[in-house]
Formats: sequence, C-alpha cells, structure tokens
Amino acid sequence: MLREPSSDPTRDCAIEGLPNPSALERLNQWFTRNDVTRSAVTRASRLSGGAIQENWRLEMSDGRSFVLRTDADAAIPTSCTRAEEYLRYRLAFDHGARVARPYGLCEDLSVIGKPFFILEFVSGVAAGHLLTKGNASVSDREALAFELGELIGVVHRTPADAVLAAMGPRPESAVSASIDHLRGQLDALPDVHPALELCLRDLESKLCAATEGVFTHGDFRTGNYMVDNGRVCAILDWEFSGWGHPLEDLGWFTAPCWRFGRPDLSAGGIGSLRSFLEGYRQATGREIQPDELGEWQALAQVKWAVIALHQEERHASGAQRSLELALSGRLVAGLTLEAMNLLEIR
Repeated sequence: MLREPSSDPTRDCAIEGLPNPSALERLNQWFTRNDVTRSAVTRASRLSGGAIQENWRLEMSDGRSFVLRTDADAAIPTSCTRAEEYLRYRLAFDHGARVARPYGLCEDLSVIGKPFFILEFVSGVAAGHLLTKGNASVSDREALAFELGELIGVVHRTPADAVLAAMGPRPESAVSASIDHLRGQLDALPDVHPALELCLRDLESKLCAATEGVFTHGDFRTGNYMVDNGRVCAILDWEFSGWGHPLEDLGWFTAPCWRFGRPDLSAGGIGSLRSFLEGYRQATGREIQPDELGEWQALAQVKWAVIALHQEERHASGAQRSLELALSGRLVAGLTLEAMNLLEIR
C-alpha cells in the first residue's frame, strides 16, 4: 500500500534506528513468528503523505514489499489507535472494500518501540494535486467519480453486526456524537474559536434529527485513495473510521476544502457530483440529491478546521516541529468562512 518513498534520504532511518541491523532482525523475527513471510527486510524507507501517522515501505529479500504503519511522534486526538485502525482495515477488507490487504498487528514495543501493523504494498498515485490537475493519471474523470461513489457505498453497506463486533455499539445519533467530539476537541485547545463554536451550534440544530449510523471511512477524500491506470486500487488511511452518518462521508468528499483548486469539479476535484452520486446509488440503492449535502459539507469544513488547529498545536507545542503542520493553522479562517457561507450564517 501507499505512496512513493520520500525523496529525502535522511528519512530512511527513523524507526528505532532502521535500517539498524538489530532493528531489522527484530522485524524479521516478528514476520516469521506471525507467518507473514519468511523473507527478510532489506530496506525501510519513509513514504510521503500521511500527515498524521507514519507509513514505511519495507523491501524484502524476495522482491516483495509491505507497508508498516505506525504512530507519528505526536498524535491528533481525533485519530484512533493503531490497534483500532488495524481492526477497521480488517473489517473493510473482509467486507469487500477496496483496501490494501492487512497482514498483522504488533503491539510489542520491543520490536520497533511503538505499535504498528503491516499492509500489502500497492503502487499508484494518491497526491491530490496530480489527480485533480491534468489527465496523466485520470483519463476519464466521470468514470473515476462514479467509481469513487460506488466504493464508498460498498463501505456503507458493511453489515451492522460486523461493525458492532469490531467497534462496539452504535451511538444513538452518530452525527450528534461527531459534533460533541469536535466540540470537545475545540475546548481542549488553548485558544477560543467562537466562529467554529457558532457553526457547531447551528449544525447541531439542523442535523440533530439525523440518527442513521453505518460504517464510515471518516476521511474519504482525494489524497486518501490511490489510482493506477485511471482506477482506484486502494482506499487509504482508516484512522478516523467508525460509526457515522453516511452523508458525513459524502459531505467530506464533496466539501470545497477537498477539491484541490478545482471548484468546478465538486466530487473531490475529480469529476461531477452527478457521477459520484450515481455511483453511490448503484452501490446502495439510495438516491441522494445535491441539495442534501450543504450542511454536511459545512460539517466537513468545521471538522478539517479543528484538525488543522490540532496540527498547528503539535508544531507550536514542540511535540512535532513541521512547516506543514505550522501552515495548517493558516487554513482555519478560510475553512470557517466557507462553513458559515454554507450554513448561511450572516
């Protein structure tokens, strides 16, 4: 699974000294004990992307590759643990979602110093700016938008009993739980953000009657799926998945903040909303009208704003110094304004 290796050679050796021989040997022993493979890791290289968690390509002596996914140096409080994310990868994989095959979870800190899980390595393009601009990776935009709608529909039709077994009881109202969680994350920040609080209050009043709950990805957007030869080969990064309202995923995918400079292509900067919603209808039998998505898109803008604030705080606190994280905070004003426009807050 995942993106291309980083071009920065200094990033090839940050997991407890990898490729230190002793660390490689501990990984090799874990692979053998867990019947993943009997070939040996020969190189570990950090993959680009993954702003919240770390992804490493493990090249094996038999020519195969795997991906090791582990915690970043500082966590975002809205993200689940790697053990929880692994169970969700398994749930998605076992019920037909297009994800990289999960091979195993390790919570033994003596191996690399933190929990990790292993995924199949899948090649393709995930970068939003490449997928939304130009046709080198996407020759038929409407076909890809249709496929993306279809694929998230497959996720949403995961049997409720399987979701219950993997994640526990469904909340009485998944969207109310999501809004409450976002409000708690805002309260945990050192500064106050009254405009975001106002948006959450308005969303609460408008969406409180929506009680439906299904298995949702939670971060389904351009940049979190991989394309090869114009088709999706894997949906990535399931750390925000869980019980949710299905329109929360659709609102997130189609929100203005995830169009990567293509406001004319409201389905993730890839294609038309019509094609995306038709793919979703084909997979689920549910017909969604475009005017149903405005408030859910506003919720997406607020959610991304809260995440961006926490990313900025990771940098400002010194927990993880990063220009990318620092610049995330500069997005918040624009995200908030777009949310207020969608909600018609004046």
